Amino acid sequence: MGLTRRDIHVVMTISDGSILEGTLVIERNTRLSDVLNKSDKEFIVLSDYESTAHIINKHHIIKLIEIPSDD
Repeated sequence: MGLTRRDIHVVMTISDGSILEGTLVIERNTRLSDVLNKSDKEFIVLSDYESTAHIINKHHIIKLIEIPSDD
């Protein structure tokens, strides 16, 4: 059985001007835009590189950029 999720590295700007960098866990065959547009979930969890989880309301995301990994 294969992995069903994958980590993606992102830089996120939220409505208060904060910039967060970290990892989102999404379904393996899902695009980042699909996660943001999915209406049944209002929040996403970003784990920063210091192992802090940030629960973010998607309506407060101004910009989200995926950082390509070297995998």
